[in-house]
Amino acid sequence: MTLDYITLTPPELQKLLGAGSGEAALLYLYIKATGDVTMKHASQELRIPPDNLAWAESLLKRMGLLDAAMPVQRYQREQSPVYTGEQVTAFAEKDPSFALLQGEVSRRMGRVLTSEELKTLLSVRDYLKLPPEVVSMALTHCIQKIEYYNKAHGASRTMTMRTLEKECYDWANKGIQTLDQASRYISHDLELQAPESQVKKIMGLDRPLADAEKEYIRAWLNMGFEVSAIKAAYDKTLLSTGKLAWRYMNRILLNWHEKGLHTLQQVSNEHKKQPQPEGSGFTPGAGEIAAVSNLQKFRDSLKE
Repeated sequence: MTLDYITLTPPELQKLLGAGSGEAALLYLYIKATGDVTMKHASQELRIPPDNLAWAESLLKRMGLLDAAMPVQRYQREQSPVYTGEQVTAFAEKDPSFALLQGEVSRRMGRVLTSEELKTLLSVRDYLKLPPEVVSMALTHCIQKIEYYNKAHGASRTMTMRTLEKECYDWANKGIQTLDQASRYISHDLELQAPESQVKKIMGLDRPLADAEKEYIRAWLNMGFEVSAIKAAYDKTLLSTGKLAWRYMNRILLNWHEKGLHTLQQVSNEHKKQPQPEGSGFTPGAGEIAAVSNLQKFRDSLKE
């Protein structure tokens, strides 16, 4: 959250109270407070199931509240001034901190910045009015997120000026202008981004993990599993045992690891290759129905 307070007009308050939906009201406040117009992290932060979140979003739309909740984007890339190379040089001569920022960005990106990249950096300082130390923290955050992504997905993404520019626009439109605001935002965002945290959330664990549980999760991530594949193993464990059984789930993932299956797509493709029962289709028996029922009861209990 980046706002110190949230203001609701009387019509807004009347509509929210009249809707009789706590989840819709919570989502409305979340959007106004964070500016997360995509609601990318809303389900995780509010602990509202995706289906319920979609219903709450639909309700806000029907009441005409969703547009009111969306914050106006003060800074837009299309409206940024078009800078010249001469302006970059003049700004650096006038503001030594900008010259130092150029050097830091160049060093951390591992190369000399192009003239177009220097113009982009100037727009971040001159148009967005972000202090050099805040831009530096935005750069650090971008690099951390790329490292998390590469580790979780076995990818090799690299840092670009476009990535930094998008992050800085996001920060400026959220009102992040100081080191303290940036520090709080980064801490919160990285907690959500961390693969370990994502695994914990998809398993419905709100409590601190035991050391042994942490070791399981770290081992799975080090094997190269995507979070979505770990979730598939978690669901399979619940269907088979009716509970969270770490050793059982670990055996599933070790079996997939031996077969080189580390993504949800790979697991799904492997399942399609398996021989299917003869006949026109599969009809679930009492055992399968009971397993599904137990899974739903277990998930419901996690929400209470």
